[in-house]
Amino acid sequence: MGTKRIGHARIRSLINKNANAMNARHGVVEAITANKTLTVADGGKRFTIGTATAAVTLPTVAAAGSGWSCEFWVNDNTAATTITAPGTDLILGHVRTGADNATPQLMPATVIPTEVLVFTTSAVQGDWARLFCDGTNYFITGMSRVAEGITLAAE
Repeated sequence: MGTKRIGHARIRSLINKNANAMNARHGVVEAITANKTLTVADGGKRFTIGTATAAVTLPTVAAAGSGWSCEFWVNDNTAATTITAPGTDLILGHVRTGADNATPQLMPATVIPTEVLVFTTSAVQGDWARLFCDGTNYFITGMSRVAEGITLAAE
């Protein structure tokens, strides 16, 4: 019975294997072409949007937990994509929008908790938003090259 000893090389191998598995998730890109409810397994993914109208629901902050994150990137502005935090979960923060070489504006314009993020059809390729969860709320940052290409609002 006694304790099992694991050598330094085996520990290093396990650490590297775990790090590689975590980094592999950050390389996943998925196109959203229809309504989708994200799960904990979607954490770390980058989603391309805008080819089809879609409603995306985030996992609850309790399920997502601290450290869960994802990104949304406009690949086509044919259709709007709406991203919603479920129930009473909130999205805190803002995105920066504005016309080329014009005065940028923050969205939302006032400091309010929001639940709905919309990439409008005026968004352009390359506009983006990044969300992460601390286990209590979602936080957002992002940028749109046009005024109100991305909007945030209360539900």
